[in-house]
Amino acid sequence: MRLAFVSPLPPVPTGIADYAADVLALLAGRHEVELFHAQEEVDVARLPAGAPLVPAADLPARHCARPYDLAVYQMGNGRAHDFVYDVLSRVPGLLVLHDLVLHHARAAQLLESEAVLAWRREPWSASARAAARPSLEAWREELEYSYPGRGDRLFEAHLGTVGDLLPYAYPLFRIPVEASRAVVVHNAFMAAAVRAEVPGSEVVEVPQPARREPVSLGRVRALRLRLGFRDDEVVVGSFGLVTPEKRTASLARAVARAAARDPRIRLLLAGPVPEAARLRGLLDRTGVAARTVVTGRVPLEDLAAHIEAADVVAHLRYPTARETSAALLRVLAQGRPTVISGLAHQADIPAEAVVRVDVEDEESATTRAILRLAGDPEARRRLGEAAAAHVAREHGASRVRDAWENALERARAFPDPPPRDWPAHWPRLGTPRSGA
Repeated sequence: MRLAFVSPLPPVPTGIADYAADVLALLAGRHEVELFHAQEEVDVARLPAGAPLVPAADLPARHCARPYDLAVYQMGNGRAHDFVYDVLSRVPGLLVLHDLVLHHARAAQLLESEAVLAWRREPWSASARAAARPSLEAWREELEYSYPGRGDRLFEAHLGTVGDLLPYAYPLFRIPVEASRAVVVHNAFMAAAVRAEVPGSEVVEVPQPARREPVSLGRVRALRLRLGFRDDEVVVGSFGLVTPEKRTASLARAVARAAARDPRIRLLLAGPVPEAARLRGLLDRTGVAARTVVTGRVPLEDLAAHIEAADVVAHLRYPTARETSAALLRVLAQGRPTVISGLAHQADIPAEAVVRVDVEDEESATTRAILRLAGDPEARRRLGEAAAAHVAREHGASRVRDAWENALERARAFPDPPPRDWPAHWPRLGTPRSGA
């Protein structure tokens, strides 16, 4: 099959770029793949040898000149995916929906133009409002199309009173799904949600690829020493972007409470820190600054060693975009005993492989989990082994490859979506599919 693969690529600092590299390694030997992107630098060493790199804006013309069997689009809730919106509906294909919620990124794309930001700085200015109007109206129209009868209220709420939870209630994935022949998701919860929002959509579940990376015990011990952790200390790790949604505040308070009873407990935060001053203030207020190590973003080649440097991992999340977390799968693959939020979309993880905490009793439940695991090495071993076995069974290369082949065949066979009455700013279907 001749594929146009549209995605952020390494070294863009998003997990979906890493995911793309893993999937391409499974597909490239079986298919002719061209890679479409919108970045200045590409780490070709992590991509299939010889795969052409093409600006995404060229996709419609290249498809018109020599049609692809299928275009594959990687879509997530981040600004690294802005360029995908410009081509997704011109060449219908297979949409890989990593996040059920796209609201945050799409809002930022339309509302963080210079014209809109200038008006937000001077909301009394009629000329600034006029310059911002095209972007503002595009946003209003997109909300109204996706949520008929509620667009104006959502528009005003977003501009004036938006809270943390509003975007999660209105995920804004309708048009990208409607623009696609078929949609890949990574868990059953997302599949049901997409089918409910866009009846008749072709939705395929495909497991995320994940594998255990070999790490020597000596390397882990050397890393713990370098980070300042003693052999007898119990390190609680959290991996990934350090944001409020990762429940860093709850985790810090839980570590403080647990350490009052077991002073061996330390905290490791490994991942990008968007608001360093805010994090420092949190660690100071909760009294855990002296027992916490913050690494910042860890290079992918060093991530497995950092994960194994933790005795216990806390992977909390709320609110959630219902994504299947690649960071969580990496932790489980490395055999770490892990505490997770008890959320419906993670129901596929076996009970014996993780410790779930109630989001309504998050801090106390996390404290109890940390103390229990800190004091029971055998329980940690059993959890870690079950976690690694789950990932090897459900997310191994052969299972992922077979699921991807099924998704590609189904999407190729499925017809192009019918015309829709989308807002005027959305690109329409561009070129006919091969053989049409």
